Amino acid sequence: MEPLAVLNFAPKPPVFLARADIFENPTIRAILTFLKILPVYRIRDGQSNLAKNNDIFDRSRNVLLDGFPLCLMAEGRHNNRHHLLPFGKGMFRIAGETQVKLGDHPLYIVPTGIDFDEYERPYSNLVVNIGKPIAIQPFMEEYRDNEPVALNKMRDTLHDALLPMMHDIRDEEHYEEIFTLCNILNREMRHRNGLKNTAWNRFRMRQEISRKFDGTIDGETLEKTRKYQQLCRALRLRERTIPDHWSLPVTLLSLLPLAALVAGAILIPPVRWIVFFWLLCYPIPFLPTHLLVRRMIKDPQFRSSVNFGIRFLLSILYAIVIGIVMAACGGAWMRNIADIGAWWGLVAVALVHVEAILAGPTVNALKAIGRNLRYWWLRIVKSKQIKSATELLNNLKSL
Repeated sequence: MEPLAVLNFAPKPPVFLARADIFENPTIRAILTFLKILPVYRIRDGQSNLAKNNDIFDRSRNVLLDGFPLCLMAEGRHNNRHHLLPFGKGMFRIAGETQVKLGDHPLYIVPTGIDFDEYERPYSNLVVNIGKPIAIQPFMEEYRDNEPVALNKMRDTLHDALLPMMHDIRDEEHYEEIFTLCNILNREMRHRNGLKNTAWNRFRMRQEISRKFDGTIDGETLEKTRKYQQLCRALRLRERTIPDHWSLPVTLLSLLPLAALVAGAILIPPVRWIVFFWLLCYPIPFLPTHLLVRRMIKDPQFRSSVNFGIRFLLSILYAIVIGIVMAACGGAWMRNIADIGAWWGLVAVALVHVEAILAGPTVNALKAIGRNLRYWWLRIVKSKQIKSATELLNNLKSL
């Protein structure tokens, strides 16, 4: 998903480097190569494979020499935590060797922090934080005299540049508790600072909260946070639901347009056909593809990417099929609505794109209504547990 985020702002089509083990399947390798992705071999791929990196690094230098951006993760690996991992030296070797060939023409590393509200949930918010470019030329005098030292200095410079641009929780022992605090205290912190509920402000508050507790979290806070986590698990509630829940009037008001649409679809034939036609044009958001992905993909870091890929391909295939069907049948069964015949195929394809744009906000709104309805239902049937969780939350807010 990170390369897709970068593609949103890259001035030229970048070439990406990715871990080599995902290239083992010939079909997948062909697809990834077509998408301008090259494999990088790590020590875990076998000592004999590391020599293959020489060819990859040569090709990477050629990409930069041709004036195109090269995109890779300096860490060389990933995990499902908001935590900056140790850097490899591959990126800096490529940068140093390329700058030698470029001479006086400057080369830069652009530090970029990428932060997801949710790693595996479709339509979650994304923050891309682009930093000040780091020039390679200032390191070159030392690079010629002592390459390892220069590479280490490049690495340390990038490390220091990335830290303030990402949500980095350094305390590995108490990571889960601090991450929970970053989520459940976020709304309170935004209100204190007079900030609106945006992805950027939530990201900034997560940074601030983690800095407050990172390495300094006390036993009382740990105990209360763990009890809150246990109650949420027992209630099968997301940890953010209690602090972020809507008021009861807002929850009930949010049901009115949904209830009106359902009633209209049942009682009024034109509304029923419009709803049916809308769902027929783009049902992809309502397909539970994530359940299939969880069974297929063991590594949770790849699930969101595979799920996106499946939905993306299904969307393309569905747009083609629905366009052909509507074009073939438009002149027959759509004539009573509009006499445009086979042009209905293009209308259907256009609607697929419109609905794809609207799908994220629509699905998120429906999920939010469902979460808040469930919260108020639990306020009735599990009142003691909800009360205990709310008291713990209020105690944590006062810390």
